[in-house]
Amino acid sequence: MAYLTFEEYKDLGFSRITDEATYSQHEVATETQIDVTTRFFYNADYAQHSLSDDLAGSQWQVFRAKQFKRAVALQCDYFDEVGADTPIGIANQDLSSIEIGRTHVQSNSNVNATNFGKTGLATGVVAILAQIGLMSRAVSYR
Repeated sequence: MAYLTFEEYKDLGFSRITDEATYSQHEVATETQIDVTTRFFYNADYAQHSLSDDLAGSQWQVFRAKQFKRAVALQCDYFDEVGADTPIGIANQDLSSIEIGRTHVQSNSNVNATNFGKTGLATGVVAILAQIGLMSRAVSYR
């Protein structure tokens, strides 16, 4: 089950992606990147937390689930905007200069400025995930 359907994407007010097939491609890639980053927090196979249960849970759980869905939508838009949906694809899109013989072409690329480290996630997505506690790397000492 997808973290966010195309209809939910549109209901959240996102409109950059108009084609459902394109959205589905980006959503699958988004799931992979977010799962790795959040240590599979809402992954159905891991079954530690359920996104649908959280949407019907306490006030905090509902807020966390809704923000998670917003992060998924934002990441899908990011993948569509940069024209790639993997960290390597994003890095390849960030060609800032090329030199062939005496010809030198340089562009002012800001993809690295919008990409969180080498994760392939947009910095805005990471900010949302961090605020809802899904970027924590703490280790229990008990």
